[in-house]
Amino acid sequence: MRLSPETLLQSLQAETELHSELPVWIAYSGGMDSHVLLQLAVEAGLSRSVRLGAVHVHHGLQPEADGWAEHCESVCASLGVDFRRYDAGLAAGAGLENRAREARYRIFTELMADGGLLLQAHHADDQAETLLFRLLRAGGVRGLAGIPASRALGQGMLLRPLLGLTREQLRQYALDLGLSWIEDPSNQDLVHNRNYLRARVLPALQQRWPDLANAFGKSASHCRDALLLSQDLARIDLEACRLSGGGLAIDQLKGLAEHRRWNLLRHWLHQQELNPNEQQLHQLWRDLVCAREDAQPRFEFARVSIRRYRKGLYLIETQRDLGQEATDWSQPVTLNSGHVTELLLPFGQLKLEPVVGLGLRIPDQAHVTIRPRQGGERIRLAGRDGSRSLKKLLQQAAVPPWLREKMPLVYVDEELAAVADLWISADFEAGASQPGWRLKWDSTTGLEKGPI
Repeated sequence: MRLSPETLLQSLQAETELHSELPVWIAYSGGMDSHVLLQLAVEAGLSRSVRLGAVHVHHGLQPEADGWAEHCESVCASLGVDFRRYDAGLAAGAGLENRAREARYRIFTELMADGGLLLQAHHADDQAETLLFRLLRAGGVRGLAGIPASRALGQGMLLRPLLGLTREQLRQYALDLGLSWIEDPSNQDLVHNRNYLRARVLPALQQRWPDLANAFGKSASHCRDALLLSQDLARIDLEACRLSGGGLAIDQLKGLAEHRRWNLLRHWLHQQELNPNEQQLHQLWRDLVCAREDAQPRFEFARVSIRRYRKGLYLIETQRDLGQEATDWSQPVTLNSGHVTELLLPFGQLKLEPVVGLGLRIPDQAHVTIRPRQGGERIRLAGRDGSRSLKKLLQQAAVPPWLREKMPLVYVDEELAAVADLWISADFEAGASQPGWRLKWDSTTGLEKGPI
C-alpha cells in the first residue's frame, strides 16, 4: 500500500460519500502515527470537502500531559483544523491500560452520536503486535481477527485507513515533512506486555522475517473471514434456538454439535459486548444448562445475570432490575395508515405493521395507548368462553417472571386489546378483508444494547 494523501482520500470515498456537512474527526494523541494521519488529511483537502476536526483525549496520567494537549492544539491551529480536547479524568491504579482505552472509546462514541467518521492511525505493526499479544493469551478466531479496518461507532463509523502501512513508512513520511511529534515515555516501560512485545520481541522476529507485518495482516484477514462465517452460522442457530423474550431454548441448544453450541453461546453473549473465556462457558453450561428443569439457577457475569427458567436461558442486566426501573412508561400512540410504527420502550421495541385480514383491528379515531402491567388484567380470547386472567395466561405460556412486568399492553379506548405479540383480544381481531396491525415485540430482556 502506498502512503499518500490520494490513497487516504480514496479509502474514505470507498466507505462513504464525502460532503461539506460530514464530520470527520482524527483521533489525535500527538504521537507520530496520529500526526501523520492528520497531515495526510489536510494534504488530501479534507478541511475543504468535509467538516474536519481533531479530537484529543487528555488522560492526565503523565506530568507532561498538559503540554501534550497544548502541542496538539498548536499543531491544529497551524493547519487550520478544528481542535477538541476531552479530559478522561483517570486515576492511577490497577487495569490502567484497559480503563484508559474504555474512557477513550466512550468519548469517541459520544462524539459519533450524530454520525460522521472517526479516523485512527493504527498501522500494520500495531496489527502484528495485537495478533501476537492475543495469541499469547490463547485468543480464538475473534481475537486473531485483529484490529478491524472499519466498524460502526455510535451513529457513525470508525475507520483505520493506515492499517496496511508499516510504522517505518509512517516514520519516513514524518521525517520527510519535518513533522514534530510527542514521544510518550510510558511506551518505553517494559513492565507492560505490549511494550515488551513492541521493543524486544517484534524487532527480533522482523529481523528474521522482514515481511512479518504483512504476513500477520494476511492472517488477521483470514481469521476475520472465519469469524464472519462463524457469525453467520451462529445467527442460523440462534433463530432455531430463540425463545420469545430473547432467551435460548435449552433442548435445541443441547441438540447442537459441541462446536456449534459454544459458537452460539459466544455469539449470544458477544451481542451484549460480553466476552466469556472457555472456563466461564463451561461453568455456564454446567450450572445452568445441566441444572434441573424446576430449578432457577443464575450465573453472574460482568454486568449481567444469566438465568434459567424452565427450558430457557435468559440474560438480565443486573443494574436494570424492574425494581430500579420506572414502572410507569405509559404513552399514547399515533398510527399512520399504511406505515410501519416502531415504538422504543424501556425493555424493547414494539413494531406495528399494517396488514389486511389479520392482526389487531383499531377503529378509526380510536385512542391507543401502550402501558405496562399493573396486575389484575383480563382479556377475552377467540374460541374461549369468558375472559382469562393475564397472570395465568403468562404462567401457562412459560413467560419468565422477570419479563412479565416488562411486556407492553396495547389499550384501545381504555380496553385491553393486545398483550405484546402474544395475544389479541377477540373484540379487536381483524376480520377477513379488514385492515389490521401485526405486532412484533423484540424484548431486550433488560439490556440496553438491543434485542438478543
